[in-house]
Amino acid sequence: MIPPAALEWLVGVERSSILLMGAAGGYPLTLVRAGHAVTVVDTDAVLLKAVAARHVMLHTVVAKGESLPFDPCCFSTVLSIQNFHEYSAGQALGAWARVLRPHGRIGVAYVTRDDSVPWVKKLRRIVQSRLPGAMINDYGVESVEALQGSTYFPRPQQMTFRMWVPSTRAQLQDSARRAAGAEDLDENQVAQMLDEVGQLYDEYARPPDPLMLPYQMQCWRAEVDQATLTTTLRRRDSGLSISL
Repeated sequence: MIPPAALEWLVGVERSSILLMGAAGGYPLTLVRAGHAVTVVDTDAVLLKAVAARHVMLHTVVAKGESLPFDPCCFSTVLSIQNFHEYSAGQALGAWARVLRPHGRIGVAYVTRDDSVPWVKKLRRIVQSRLPGAMINDYGVESVEALQGSTYFPRPQQMTFRMWVPSTRAQLQDSARRAAGAEDLDENQVAQMLDEVGQLYDEYARPPDPLMLPYQMQCWRAEVDQATLTTTLRRRDSGLSISL
């Protein structure tokens, strides 16, 4: 899910040509439905095929994010959501700068849980009392530091957008049951943890409304500076060529 305000901030309000890095997360269809021309790059051919089958207007290409099989200046925006840390930043940023049109830009975003809310702090303590490795918030956001020093994308901007995700009592307990390491607990430990999670829900929920899990989408965008590329970019001429 991408908050509409975040999507507008990352890619603009006009219809644009977007290169989306990665097919996971439902983001390809969100962008297509917003009216953009979307090409998705992923190394997982099976996942790409499944995503492409859901919308005929979606273009998919099997490739690595650091080595893109496109002519220069093809896209107005390159977008990486929740996966920038999976790429070799130096190579990827150079490859993305090459395929962007003049004045094009990249957008990087991460959705992270906001643990500053009191009831979420209590939930975390309950879960981590049995599962110390759970709810750590290891999303990969720190990888965006590489963008701050990139010569291809000077002067990056940052914006954060609030998100609220409804959760029922059963859904909150199920998320605790599926937390990292829960499979190693015995039945009594799991039952006790779920009982405490249920009590926490009952304390803070206001029926019939569900509890709202607080998340935030942290976004970065930067316009490309292609003067720093080591090769001269030449856009392919789309006109008809006639040999005499």
